[in-house]
This record gives sequence, C-alpha cells and structure tokens, in this order.
Amino acid sequence: MNYKILTSLFALAAATLPSAAAAEPAATLRVDLTGIDLATPRGAEAAQRRIDRAVARFCRNDVEHLSFGARRAARECRESVQRDALAILDSRRAQQLAAR
Repeated sequence: MNYKILTSLFALAAATLPSAAAAEPAATLRVDLTGIDLATPRGAEAAQRRIDRAVARFCRNDVEHLSFGARRAARECRESVQRDALAILDSRRAQQLAAR
C-alpha cells in the first residue's frame, strides 16, 4: 500500500509497502498541527499526541481478531507512518527554532 501523510504544515510520501503498491490508491492521513509551537517542549508533546492518535485511526488498531498477515500489515503501517511523520515533525521543529 502507499501511505501519504499530509498535515497543515508539511507533506510526505511515506514508505511503500511491497504487497500491493500498484493495485491500491494512496490513502491520506491528515494531522492538524495548526496553532502548535513546535519549538517548545509542550508544543512538541502536543504534536506527538496528535500524530499518535491520527496514526492509530489511520492504521488498524483493532488487530486481535485479524489474521497474522493482517496484524503484520497493521503493525508495518503504524511503524512506517509514525516514523515518517516524526521525521517531518523534527524537521519542522528545527525550522521553527531556526526562524527565532
């Protein structure tokens, strides 16, 4: 699957999982970070919580009744999307700090 992360602050094409990349359209994750000062520890924590909640909704979180393969796909989705979103968050935080 293709996962694309879009926020009000940045966009990123997330990792492409090899299972069915060409067969499925890209899903979009939206995280609203409007009004959060990423340069402060409190703002960074708030952004982290919003990303965590959005990733949990975006990728299957109710995996106990799923097959082993579906559980693995959900875990890979969460790890991939989370990793990419946090990398962008760190980059954006550095930009805000540099702008001060």
